Amino acid sequence: MVKFLTEEELQKTFALANDAVYFATPNGQTKYYGFGKQAELIGASFAQVKTWLATLKNDENKPVFGGFAFDKQQIADSKLMNGYFIQPAVVYDVINHEMLGLPIDLVRQTTTFDTNVMQITDETDWPSRIQTAIDDMKQNKQHEKVVLGRQRQVTLSDPLDEQRLLSKLQNSQSTSYHFVLKHCGELFVSATPERLVKVTGGQLSTAAVAGTIKRGADSVSDQALADELWHDSKNRVEHETVVAEIKERLQAANVKSLQVPTEPQILKTPQVQHLYTPITGQLASDSSLLEIAAELHPTPALGGKPRDWALAEIAQIEKMPRGLFSGPIGMMTMDGDGEFIVGIRSMWYRKNLATLFAGAGILAASDAQMEYQETGLKLLPMMNLLKEQINND
Repeated sequence: MVKFLTEEELQKTFALANDAVYFATPNGQTKYYGFGKQAELIGASFAQVKTWLATLKNDENKPVFGGFAFDKQQIADSKLMNGYFIQPAVVYDVINHEMLGLPIDLVRQTTTFDTNVMQITDETDWPSRIQTAIDDMKQNKQHEKVVLGRQRQVTLSDPLDEQRLLSKLQNSQSTSYHFVLKHCGELFVSATPERLVKVTGGQLSTAAVAGTIKRGADSVSDQALADELWHDSKNRVEHETVVAEIKERLQAANVKSLQVPTEPQILKTPQVQHLYTPITGQLASDSSLLEIAAELHPTPALGGKPRDWALAEIAQIEKMPRGLFSGPIGMMTMDGDGEFIVGIRSMWYRKNLATLFAGAGILAASDAQMEYQETGLKLLPMMNLLKEQINND
């Protein structure tokens, strides 16, 4: 009988594998580790993934994992960030204590982890660049919102300790989704609070997450900030724009029995609080998880409104392509179920260089410097993972 690995052994195996994935939901009902490569698709589009899925072996309903790039801009030196999907050789379903596939032999490698010195490079001109979008929206009322991202480059003196990273991710970001994809020496990590779409037996679930404020130092100040966010007109307009657009796109995809609450809730992560509206419905018989994901991406929470104008602004104002940042990432099973989340609060790591990503919804009423501060808060989940590599020695 094959021994089922402990969490620590799974994390260690992840660090040793050339190809690996880790996916977990914040409700604790789903947690997968995958190792090795049974099949892969590089540079994936929605249509390509649909065709690719039809070629896979349907053994044990083994899941596939991966992500779509945010847009068609290419990152020249990456085999991962332009879209990548993998069916692992073996998948460990931690919650159900099941192993799909046969264990694989890993090449044991010895790496010495010393205290890492970090060098940080930020986009300090970001506020002045996004001001052009604010000025445009003030002049043109049809341009309602654009989500603009910034990147932070962090150079480490030594390799990332992936086993420690997974452990810290679980301990420090327990209220978020976890997604870590490893391929060809590259690592993409996300601790996102945001689901794009989930399908289970034809039941569809998605959510609008837009509008942000910091956490308080204690429960009283935290609640005061939550109340401030809930009543803030700029954040409420931003959130309602996202809710209305998601509802419109789901109706266009013939989703039935839509349930959309009239007022948002507050969603808390360790660093920030968001306005949050859960949305549910029934998938049409001729539709699929992939088709809904393609219809929703990018939502106004990651792109903007109108969509074409926002995408053009993103391509013009942002210095570098996003890759998997803010793209749909997640998993699917062969029976059509699965879940895509949005690849925010994320990091791309390769060759001792980590690129951190954060974005903010920009409206005509936005203050560029305040938005810069907000993105700084959103960089903290990944910065804290990197700092753990230093402070734990």
